[in-house]
Amino acid sequence: MRQAPTLKPLPQLRRHAWLTGTRAWIAGLGLVGVLLVGLIAHDTVFASPAAVTIRTATADRGTVASVVSGTGSLLPVGRMTVNFKAAGILTEVDVRVGDKVTTGQLLARVDSSTQQAALAQAQASLAAAQANVQSTQSPLTAAQVAQLQHQVSAAQQNYNDTVASVNATNQADAATVLNDQAKVNADCPNGAQCSQERAQLASDQSKQHMDAISGQSRINSASQQITSARDNLAVQTQVKPNALASGQAQVASAAAQVQAAQVALNQTTLTAPTSGVVVSINGVPGEAAGGGTAQAPGSLAPQPSSGTGSGASSGFMVIDDNSSYVAVMPFAETDAARLAANQTAALTFDAIPNLTISGHVLSISPSATVVSNVVDYYVSFVLNRTDPRLREGMTANASVTVAQADNAVRVPNAAVHTTGGTTAVTVLSKGQQVSTEVITGVVGDTYTEIKAGLNDGDVVLLPTIRTTTGTSGNGSNLLRGGGGFGGGGAVRAGG
Repeated sequence: MRQAPTLKPLPQLRRHAWLTGTRAWIAGLGLVGVLLVGLIAHDTVFASPAAVTIRTATADRGTVASVVSGTGSLLPVGRMTVNFKAAGILTEVDVRVGDKVTTGQLLARVDSSTQQAALAQAQASLAAAQANVQSTQSPLTAAQVAQLQHQVSAAQQNYNDTVASVNATNQADAATVLNDQAKVNADCPNGAQCSQERAQLASDQSKQHMDAISGQSRINSASQQITSARDNLAVQTQVKPNALASGQAQVASAAAQVQAAQVALNQTTLTAPTSGVVVSINGVPGEAAGGGTAQAPGSLAPQPSSGTGSGASSGFMVIDDNSSYVAVMPFAETDAARLAANQTAALTFDAIPNLTISGHVLSISPSATVVSNVVDYYVSFVLNRTDPRLREGMTANASVTVAQADNAVRVPNAAVHTTGGTTAVTVLSKGQQVSTEVITGVVGDTYTEIKAGLNDGDVVLLPTIRTTTGTSGNGSNLLRGGGGFGGGGAVRAGG
């Protein structure tokens, strides 16, 4: 039987100690560095010579326009907040958000029961004052005059009767006293004591005195009755200016109260002060006017709340005059300084891409608006026409031509440079580059007007574009001498 061969172990490879650990990492990094240096040298030291492209443009004649642009919002030409002058509870709302209204149209009413009662009371006071004046001005009837005269006659007769009665009493008292005195003298001679006779005399003398006082009082009272009756007759039959003036003043005061009460009643009805479109209503019947629920367009349903709105007032109702619109937008102070009233403008709208409407500058705000240290001035633009698709709050863009030169010699803006206060262009003439001083005019977004120093047809240089290409053709670097515009011929220099 054949014996299996014996396998010997393979000899182990010996590692060199200098390739282990940190030395191996350093060797790898060194190899990477060598590769990077080679690539950089490939694109720089061993690169092909740079190709310089000389760009030119030809001065021509055309229009140069300087345009200032801004963006803002579209607003109605007029807006009016309408409120009740009298506080109250709404009883009816006769329009809806989105309705068109005309001047004088009924909008809403509040409860007017208190005002109606006040008006009725004022009217009653006026009627009473007018009746008083009428009675003062009107003469008495014959029967009324006769009655007053009868009262005077009765008073006079009463006086006469009183005087006669008093005189009779006084005479009787005098006779009694005289009789008593005679008895005393007869019955009590030589100073005899006659107490009874003397007492009777004293009593009758006292009565005489009291009757005289009472009689005079009765006469005086009857005399006063005559005076009163005569005065009443005179008052009732003669018009006194003072009484008439007082009555007329009362009528005027009562009429003023009626007018005030009528005004208060009228203020419970709200009518449209102008024509336009209702853009907001705050309140429904049963709520306080101006402090209720904001209505949704076309209904009494509540309008959903929103953090942003159209800018409508918080009054009871807002009416916009949307027969035309104005565009209001901020301009930087440098641009605002170039704007003036009545400058023409072209307006576009983000929501309606194909719509352009001409307009003009209406006014420039005299005060600045500063936000984050940026100074702006608001400018209003009037639209020369309107469009049914326009809505309040839409984004509007205005372009205003602030300066324009027609049939002017012009070159691209990139061809003009200023050094040390001197403005010049570089003219390419017979293969030579000649720096030529020029006088510029209007500077537009693309072209600059040349008023002097350059002729139509002259060729000017534009900033160059330098291209560096590697030997392998892989990758390139683009170095620009400045912003440039296309146009003109291009002459390639270098190989």
